[in-house]
Amino acid sequence: MSIRKSIIVLALTLPALSAFALDSSGIVKSTPLKGGATLHEFSDGKMAMEDKYGRASHLNHSTVMETADGKSITMVGDEVARLNQALQKHGKR
Repeated sequence: MSIRKSIIVLALTLPALSAFALDSSGIVKSTPLKGGATLHEFSDGKMAMEDKYGRASHLNHSTVMETADGKSITMVGDEVARLNQALQKHGKR
């Protein structure tokens, strides 16, 4: 394989790997909310909210949120520091 082909393969592979970047931080599910925010659920069941600008934001425990598809989710925990660390680690902030 030539160097040119290797560079092309690498250029096409790296963006695909970034989709799995948050998996190493314990995030098992991300749900889009109304208004552009995203709710992240960690492997231990606790949650954290990322606002529409990509920042971890505070939300009170037991707050009811509406997903983009109209369902309701009740907040369990408020893992702001944990989400902020994951976002910083993976270059989203």
